[in-house]
Amino acid sequence: MLVNAVVLIALGVYGYFSSGSPTALIAPAIGVVLLGLSFPVKKDNHTAAHIAVALTLIASIAFIIIGIRRGNAMVIGMGIFSFLCFDMYVLNFILRKRQRDSAKL
Repeated sequence: MLVNAVVLIALGVYGYFSSGSPTALIAPAIGVVLLGLSFPVKKDNHTAAHIAVALTLIASIAFIIIGIRRGNAMVIGMGIFSFLCFDMYVLNFILRKRQRDSAKL
């Protein structure tokens, strides 16, 4: 989650300074929220984890759609990277669930 947050912040700030468009600051804002949520997630806060996963999914879909509409490869890249992170979050949830279930036996 930290890596995704840093990537969104870095690419969004770069996009802002290269284009001057204030909408480029949406990605860093999402990155800052994910950065803030990453610390409670490390302490096994399930609510924060679910919020972060939902935000990552929504952001990845939005970035991919907007990037395709505008023909912006950097925005598409942020969307694909966020979607890959979303996949890793879900796989981690599944792995933890299996580990908890096997520990109960």
